[in-house]
Amino acid sequence: MTSTPNLQDLVKSVREQVPDNDPLGQLTKAAEYSTDLNALGDRLLDHFVFQCRQAGMSWTELSGALGVSKQAAHKRFNTAPNFQRLTVKAQAVMQGSTSEARALGHATSGTEHLLLALFEPSDSVAAVTLANLGVSREAVREQILARDPGQPEGPTAAIQASPHAKTALRGSLDEALALGHNYIGTEHMLLSLYNDPEYTSAKILTELGQNPTALHGALLEELDRVMREKASPQ
Repeated sequence: MTSTPNLQDLVKSVREQVPDNDPLGQLTKAAEYSTDLNALGDRLLDHFVFQCRQAGMSWTELSGALGVSKQAAHKRFNTAPNFQRLTVKAQAVMQGSTSEARALGHATSGTEHLLLALFEPSDSVAAVTLANLGVSREAVREQILARDPGQPEGPTAAIQASPHAKTALRGSLDEALALGHNYIGTEHMLLSLYNDPEYTSAKILTELGQNPTALHGALLEELDRVMREKASPQ
């Protein structure tokens, strides 16, 4: 188990970085440490609350373990697939996956339809990453239709997400937490769609010559480019 820094260690670290003749500077550094520690604790709790929910545990059980009310636990840690952490572009992908399934004559929206929906908006991190890897929307669509040509008349009932799609959407939260992000974007959805080799999305990406390591590297490069672009003066 990694040892938790104690108060003495933190005070020593602050003083090593900021001289004693700058007490306000030390206070600023201490505030930075406090913020980082709180954020890390929040991400730790998020991860294991999500794990408990996947295991089927109730909010009553979780609230007891956390020592808070059921209402407080649900409000703080609600991790349903349509959680508020989704960016606007990620929300568009979720909605677009249903449209893609209907357009192909499929009665269920699966991981393959989420993958197809990731190509719009075209300026999202996921869409740009796929383009950089040479994966086109047309190629993905062909792979989907090769596996399931769909019904010509198309479905008339409401289209539900498949179990794999639901799991992949929830998995995007884990991907966000692993990268230290407090939002869920298209990049996290793309990583999650390659998490399980049984996902149709993963099979399609592999068939198109990709692998998880290369995709992860390309996505981090695109994220870094976006961050540098945002940080540069206009």
